Amino acid sequence: MDSETDMVRQIRALDSDMQTLVYENYNKFISATDTIRKMKNDFRKMEDEMDRLATNMAVITDFSARISATLQDRHERITKLAGVHALLRKLQFLFELPSRLTKCVELGAYGQAVRYQGRAQAVLQQYQHLPSFRAIQDDCQVITARLAQQLRQRFREGGSGAPEQAECVELLLALGEPAEELCEEFLAHARGRLEKELRSLEAELGPSPPAPDVLEFTDRGGSGFVGGLCQVAAAYQELFAAQGPAGAEKLAAFA
Repeated sequence: MDSETDMVRQIRALDSDMQTLVYENYNKFISATDTIRKMKNDFRKMEDEMDRLATNMAVITDFSARISATLQDRHERITKLAGVHALLRKLQFLFELPSRLTKCVELGAYGQAVRYQGRAQAVLQQYQHLPSFRAIQDDCQVITARLAQQLRQRFREGGSGAPEQAECVELLLALGEPAEELCEEFLAHARGRLEKELRSLEAELGPSPPAPDVLEFTDRGGSGFVGGLCQVAAAYQELFAAQGPAGAEKLAAFA
């Protein structure tokens, strides 16, 4: 009897534990089911938001592509307009070139006139078959011929020093004047100036007293004759270096 009673008690305890376990697990199952249902709802909302985001991104991409196309078109138009503007400025410069050259010659701005001519010469030669450009080139040739004549006159007068005469020769070379002829004239004028300076020094050493101070005489000879000779040599090398050995021989013969 005691054994049966103990067994019944154990069975009842086991049944009670099973009921408790089922109840607790049932509550957990219900809670898990609710959690899963909530997660499904959350995922559904996230999917809807992702769909809206994808739609918005597609709209933004399309809008960006249209903006890029518009800007590209405008950029090309602006580039073309800038090119046209630059071309018009060049054409304006060419059409104004004769008057610019004339004004420079009248004002004695010979260097500026030569730079203007050099800037436009290649274009005028390239399009000289066109009547309008040919007319501009003809006018410019007349003006530059007058400019070259004035430069030669200024050079031959010999009133200026070696640097000024070297500048005249440099401008004449830029105008396409013959280098060989200019070289001979440059050396001839330089020889005349140096011989004049040498005669002046010799006159100071004449037989009549008083004799010049040695230091002053040496200083004058160094700064005058020798300095002038150095200036001539430096200017010659700079102006006529393209003549090569022949130019060097002329300078050596001059010295």
